[in-house]
Amino acid sequence: MYSNKASYIPGTEIRWTGRIDSETDFDSFRWHQFVKSVNLNNLPACAKLETYCLIGFACDKGVERNVGRVGAALAPRLIREQLANLPVYFSSEVCLFDAGDILCPNSLEEAQEMLANAVYDLLSAGYFPVVLGGGHETAYGHYSGLRKFFGTNIPGIVNLDAHFDIRPYPNGGTSGSMFNQIADDCANAGLPFNYFVAGIQQSANTKALFKYAHELKIKYILARNMVTHNESWDDALDDFLKVNSKLYLTVCADVFAASFAPGVSAPQPFGLHPELGLAFIKKIVRSGKLVSFDIAEVSPRFDNDALTAKLAAIIVFAVLNTLHNPNSNLVID
Repeated sequence: MYSNKASYIPGTEIRWTGRIDSETDFDSFRWHQFVKSVNLNNLPACAKLETYCLIGFACDKGVERNVGRVGAALAPRLIREQLANLPVYFSSEVCLFDAGDILCPNSLEEAQEMLANAVYDLLSAGYFPVVLGGGHETAYGHYSGLRKFFGTNIPGIVNLDAHFDIRPYPNGGTSGSMFNQIADDCANAGLPFNYFVAGIQQSANTKALFKYAHELKIKYILARNMVTHNESWDDALDDFLKVNSKLYLTVCADVFAASFAPGVSAPQPFGLHPELGLAFIKKIVRSGKLVSFDIAEVSPRFDNDALTAKLAAIIVFAVLNTLHNPNSNLVID
């Protein structure tokens, strides 16, 4: 299934390197000493309860179709470089794998189908998928894999994003149409479309998109309301969590202020502070309902000193550490 070298680089061919403080003291380990590489063609069965797996989606053809600034295809490699030196706070009972990168040598749809199969295979083998985009077209491939695995019992979608991403797609999907595609898929299957998006910028979405969001009954929170009315977003998210037994979380890097995330296709001067974004993310993780996660739209081509890639890495770090120990904010437990 993943034999084509032009479309898949196995994790076993991706080298993790970094600083070594100790080769024997586990408390001194960094991620590059902890992560293990796997090949999607030969996934080992999970031997431990907590097993997480990174999979890159090195594609930004959806950004190109959306007339955006391409460059996000390079992100998985750069995010890994920033993850490599992060400290290990997991217990030794946790497994962390890297399954490599899915590429997009031909059509976007083929790459999204391959990502869907990868997510399905990881879930079937007992892994928690962590997808490193890529443009935000990552989300359609990712969700398609979740749909394949969960069937009609589909997860609710939580998106941290400056954009609704519900644009029409007469000429094929883009990085701005994924949730409209998912809405259509749900309608065709007679399934509910449960979509919550936080961090919306009025300046980044047309009036027509706001009208369409209301037609689709999308739950959303404006970025400015997250900043000025903290309890408002908290209550809205609580309501969404109550009606969904499973959640898929996707984070678009352009939700954050450009001073923290300059390396994106569509930078936002009035975007969120990362601390606020992390509070939102951790609340979702602590619900105990998260089944899969991705981060998208990091574009190294426009990054300054890898700042956006570092932010993405720390978000991945926070998600997995909170999954591992949801009740602790302490550095030492």
